[in-house]
Amino acid sequence: MSDARSRVLKAAIACFGAKGYAATTIADIEHAAGLTPGAGGTYRHFASKRAILEAVVDSTVGASDDELAPPQTDLEKAAHDSLRYMSKDMMRIFFRDLEQFPAQRDRIVDRMVTGPYRIVASRLAEQNPEIDAEATAAVLLGSLINFRVIEVLIGKGRNGVSQERFVNAWADLYRLRLLPQNPGPDTSKTKASKTKPTKTKQAKARRNNSR
Repeated sequence: MSDARSRVLKAAIACFGAKGYAATTIADIEHAAGLTPGAGGTYRHFASKRAILEAVVDSTVGASDDELAPPQTDLEKAAHDSLRYMSKDMMRIFFRDLEQFPAQRDRIVDRMVTGPYRIVASRLAEQNPEIDAEATAAVLLGSLINFRVIEVLIGKGRNGVSQERFVNAWADLYRLRLLPQNPGPDTSKTKASKTKPTKTKQAKARRNNSR
């Protein structure tokens, strides 16, 4: 991708996120990209504003699996990375502008929502086959998405806790519920031996009762 094309895409995401697709002009994007408005620089790379929007979606759905669902070697980092990837501008574009472009909206849902659910569910099933991996993935990822949606649509801080506290609690619950637990020593025989009366004690009890 050429530097100018990359700058146009980055500028378009910022402009669409701030003003909305309908209110953004090609001149707005060119100005934000450092190009001369009206000089035709954008049209060397994109035929129209809609083509720019489609390229923005292309760049979003082209992310790797590890970008969409970071490996869980470090749960806190994975959660922060996932929240960071859900950029505020792209979320505003999705909720505000893509209703009029259902095909583009569906592409983002398939790759950004359904895709990570599938990836995480597969990892969880391998990690702990006794749980409902699909439902658990929906709960885990749904909480991350909800945290970001509230920040974008309602306002920063409206979740009631900081991102750091949210991520720490999320990771703690993940470890508590999902990571395989090392079974402790089997103490059932020891407990049984302590509570079960011995033959000597039983005989002594019978002698006392017969007096």
